[in-house]
Amino acid sequence: MKKALFLVLISFSFISFDSLSQEFGDTIFYDSGDKYIGEMENGLANGFGKMFWSGGAYYEGNWKNNFQNGKGKMVWETGETYEGNWVMGLQNGKGSMSWTNGDYYEGGFVDGLLEGKGTLWFANGIVQKGKWKANNFVP
Repeated sequence: MKKALFLVLISFSFISFDSLSQEFGDTIFYDSGDKYIGEMENGLANGFGKMFWSGGAYYEGNWKNNFQNGKGKMVWETGETYEGNWVMGLQNGKGSMSWTNGDYYEGGFVDGLLEGKGTLWFANGIVQKGKWKANNFVP
């Protein structure tokens, strides 16, 4: 009876540990002071995770082979933010970007640049809506 109870308790603790590790993932501390918390595969960030850079920037979202990939939110040290789609570490697809000067953009991105249909609201009240090419408005 004591052995059966002991085995049940051990099994329960393993189940609890597995569920905790799945919820929080692994935590990696880098020599630079950066920290990653999340899912990993083959020693690389893969799946959902959070990266905190020592300078104050952070990213929360999906990863593939150590690159932001899928949906996620990035906040830079300067306070600028991007939320949307990522492909191999660059903003690609639909997203929104806000700058500390009050400017705000919603629309398409290609390789980190404003590209395709989108709207940019400037802090001074001017609005540019239409097509963008390599960060330039195309009237």
